[in-house]
Amino acid sequence: MLNYKYIPVFVINGFLESGKTTFIYNAFIKDENIVNERVALICCEEGEEEYADLPDNIRLYAVEDKDELTPEFLSDIKNDYKPTIVFIEYNGMWGMQKIYETKMPSPWRVVEQVTVIDSTTFSGYFANMKSVFADMMRSSTTVFVNRCTRQDDFKFYKNSIKNCAPHAEIIYLSDDEGPLQITLDEELPYDVDADVIEISKDNYMTWYIDMLDNPTRYIGKTVEYTGQIAKPDYFRDECFVAGNMVMTCCEDDMQFLGFLCKYDKATFLKEAALVRIRGKVGSEYAQEYESEGPVIYVEKTTTLPNPGGKKRK
Repeated sequence: MLNYKYIPVFVINGFLESGKTTFIYNAFIKDENIVNERVALICCEEGEEEYADLPDNIRLYAVEDKDELTPEFLSDIKNDYKPTIVFIEYNGMWGMQKIYETKMPSPWRVVEQVTVIDSTTFSGYFANMKSVFADMMRSSTTVFVNRCTRQDDFKFYKNSIKNCAPHAEIIYLSDDEGPLQITLDEELPYDVDADVIEISKDNYMTWYIDMLDNPTRYIGKTVEYTGQIAKPDYFRDECFVAGNMVMTCCEDDMQFLGFLCKYDKATFLKEAALVRIRGKVGSEYAQEYESEGPVIYVEKTTTLPNPGGKKRK
């Protein structure tokens, strides 16, 4: 049995024919750890590939219309079948708000969201339906790009996906080779070898993404950047976030992105203040992240004029 204190729910989304069904087969159904589980597989669209010859421990539930995806429907599955793990092949065109506003029966809990993309149609969809893509990928921990070839423009894939989902891991899959190990040589718009790595406003998003993708490049180095202070109630006294509102996929899609900072004078910093931060980059398990992640150990702060500053929510 999988070691969870609750019933884990995995959401797999993407456009029709992106390869979600094949992905679920290969990544989950064929997993030897699944054989002892009672699996509920909720399919919210019917593509070219269909589920057939499923093992006896996997029960398929079809949802043809988003109005059918209700708390009552999910509770019926829980009560009638009593699954120990749930997979939802979700129709990305329904909007992710639908799945997250639909109350899960206790003790079900969404633990991971994955987006599956077809590389052969990605550029066209992304150009014409960017906001839909952003909505699908925003909360994904992993984005799988299917049907890649070695000749693909992987830099385009990465830049497009990271602008919508900077925290997501990207895995490129080839029909012939399986997972591809792709290394991109990218020139950064700042000097990572400087005594103090100075990050301008224009380069903030580039730095933010690279800090997540290549943390070892920065650990132990001193950075300086401007950010707005956010101090959620659950943070420790010495901790805060210094970040910025950035445009991800489009002008209507703005997110506050920042890193955890630790500072012995944090209590003197005011919510929503605009501050120039200098500190050393490290990595540690932090209760605010609920995982290990980059942390700025602040050495110096300079408060800047911020007449339009508003308290973060």
